[in-house]
Amino acid sequence: MSTDPDAVPVTDPVGLLSQGHRSPEPDCPEDRSAVGAVPQGTYRLMDWLEENQSQVDALVLDIDGVLMIDHGPTAGSRALIAWLRDMALPFVLLTNDGCNSPSQKAEALAQCGVDVLASELVSASHGLVDLVDSRGWRGHRFFVMGELGQPSFVAEAGLVPIDDLAQLDACFGVAIGEKHYDWHATITAVFNFLLKQPHAPLVVPNPDLYFPISDNRLHLASGAVASFLASLCESRGRQLLPIYLGKPHAPIFQHAHRVLEAQASRRIAPGRVMIVGDSLASDMEGGASFGYRTGLMMGGITTAQHLDRAARQPDVVFSRI
Repeated sequence: MSTDPDAVPVTDPVGLLSQGHRSPEPDCPEDRSAVGAVPQGTYRLMDWLEENQSQVDALVLDIDGVLMIDHGPTAGSRALIAWLRDMALPFVLLTNDGCNSPSQKAEALAQCGVDVLASELVSASHGLVDLVDSRGWRGHRFFVMGELGQPSFVAEAGLVPIDDLAQLDACFGVAIGEKHYDWHATITAVFNFLLKQPHAPLVVPNPDLYFPISDNRLHLASGAVASFLASLCESRGRQLLPIYLGKPHAPIFQHAHRVLEAQASRRIAPGRVMIVGDSLASDMEGGASFGYRTGLMMGGITTAQHLDRAARQPDVVFSRI
C-alpha cells in the first residue's frame, strides 16, 4: 500500500482497478518483497520530467504498477497528475481493461483519490472503432462474451452487441469481454460457431492471460479464453487468428496518440512521447514498437533480474514517481 500521506485507503472487492493488468513477466515473483534492489542509475519520474521537459511533448502512463498498486494509489501519483495539469503537458492513462468504460474506470480511480477525466483514459477496447471502420463492419451483429463496458464499447464502435446465445448463429463475429458469464455454455457455443463460420472474426480487446484480484489470487482474462478457443479450433483443423487490440499491440497506441494530439491541438512525433509502465513485455515493447521513448517503473511486476535479461532495454529506468 502507498506510503503517500495523502493517499486515500481503498478496497476493491470486485477487482475493478486491477482489470486489465497485464500478465506478469516470465518467472516474475508474485511476492512484491521479492522484487529486489532497484538498479543503479534510476530516477524519480517527476525529477526526470522537470529536468527534461524540452525532450517530452506528451506522456503515456500505465495505471497498474505506476499510478496504482495493490488496489491503492502509489506515492506521488496525485502529485504527478497535478503537475502534468499545471504544466499543460498532454497525457493519457493506458489500460488493457476493456470491460469497464472510461467513466467506470475514472470513477474507480476517483474513489482512490486519483482524479482523472474519462477522456484521459484509453482502453484496449477503444481500438474497436478503428477496426470496425477499416473493415467496413458497421451495423454487423457481434456476440459479446461477458461485458465490454457500460455503455458498451461494441455499440459505440457501430456494431450491434448480442449477448443471447440463441442469436449467436446470426452474428457476424465474436468479441471477448470479461466479468462473469457461463463459461461452459458460452465457450462451447462460440467454439461450434467458429467451426461453422471459418471466416468469422474473433476480436480480443484485452490480450492479457490473467489479472490479479483480491487475496493474491489470479483471474483468467480474455486473452486466455482466446488462446483456448484458438487451440480448440486448431485441433479441428481451423486456423483461428484472434484480433488483439490492447498492449503490446498497435491499436491501443494508435488511439492513445490521437488523443494526445487532440489535447495538444497539433501533430506530435512519436519520438517526443514517453510511455511509463512497469511491464517490459507489454508497456516497453509495445511503446518502443510504436516509436515512443520508454520509461520503466520499478516496483511493479518487473524485477532487476528481468531488466538485466531483457533484450530491449528501456530508455530510462524510474525508481518511483
